[in-house]
Amino acid sequence: MQEELTYPTTPLLVKADDLPIDPYEVLRYIGYRKDQVTEEDIKQVNERIKKARPFIAPKACYRRFNVLVKGDGYIELPYGEVLSKDLTRNLTGCDSIFMIACTIGPLYDRNMVKNRRISMAEASYLQAIGAAAVEDVVDILNKELERQVKEEGKTLKPRYSPGFGDYTLENQKGLFQVLAPEKFTGITLMNTLIMAPEKSVTAIIGIKN
Repeated sequence: MQEELTYPTTPLLVKADDLPIDPYEVLRYIGYRKDQVTEEDIKQVNERIKKARPFIAPKACYRRFNVLVKGDGYIELPYGEVLSKDLTRNLTGCDSIFMIACTIGPLYDRNMVKNRRISMAEASYLQAIGAAAVEDVVDILNKELERQVKEEGKTLKPRYSPGFGDYTLENQKGLFQVLAPEKFTGITLMNTLIMAPEKSVTAIIGIKN
């Protein structure tokens, strides 16, 4: 196992009002093509976003680690050696990574459950708004991390989450072990490897030299 760097897990303050929550993105999650969207659709989505925003409580954290890409699909991550050809390709040219966790909080989950009992149509909009909102949290964190590595003359690779390609969902256990997102964001990992709150994201972001 790689020797840990001294970087601590660091929380990032994100405000709900900072999230743009693009109505076109919300409609895309529901299944609309952009050429199908009308002004009335946008108006209705914006009204729903306004109602949903008070239930959004964004939190994010990150930690930086060494990484060793060994070849043949093997990578030395801070929680142990992993076999993933897809993650190997993603991390080519990297000797360090960020591990991140982002969420929009448990209150949003409770609001979705409440609305699901009333209207499945409204619940589908809330699902889409939540998906767009947590992606906005990730984008804000990503911009902060880009700023940090730019000062070192480095760039970031696209994020890669457990469950993508052959980087199995089982890797959530290792990520939670070394990042400890529950302490900083309230995100927990269930025995099913599903995260709570539902609208949460964990990922690895390679730092390219």
